[in-house]
Amino acid sequence: MDILVSVGASEYGFDRLLKIIDEICEEGLLDGAHIVAQKGSAKYEPHHYKSFKLIARDEYQKYLERADVIISHAGTGCVIPPLKMGKKVIVFPRREKYGEHLDDHQLELASVFTKGGYTLCANNKEELIECIKRLSSFNPSVFKSNSINMNKMIIDYIESL
Repeated sequence: MDILVSVGASEYGFDRLLKIIDEICEEGLLDGAHIVAQKGSAKYEPHHYKSFKLIARDEYQKYLERADVIISHAGTGCVIPPLKMGKKVIVFPRREKYGEHLDDHQLELASVFTKGGYTLCANNKEELIECIKRLSSFNPSVFKSNSINMNKMIIDYIESL
């Protein structure tokens, strides 16, 4: 199983997710030889799997096409493309309390994707391990773009802040 970890291009690092995946590799649940991470502005350097900061879109697309599973922050730009390709996606939302984003809007986005049956969702190491264990039996819903409703949900959430 080839895994692509994607944390987006935000100026906020997402070291927490990268460290957790490293720990899971060290514990033997994942094989780091089959993992590559796009780590963006994170400072953490994985010990058990390959990583790169940012690469050209066409090169990233090749990694995406090869991957069986994507573990991603809950940004729509990293979640929707693999869903459209029928990939299995585990979303791991960035959190304000850890300095990973300005607010917790990714919790709401993750909830929408997961309730729709499109993704699995984890918020910590234990939940990520459970999601990994569920991958073989997880059959994601076929993703249908619903930009109008997604935009409304995002606007409603932002206006409620």
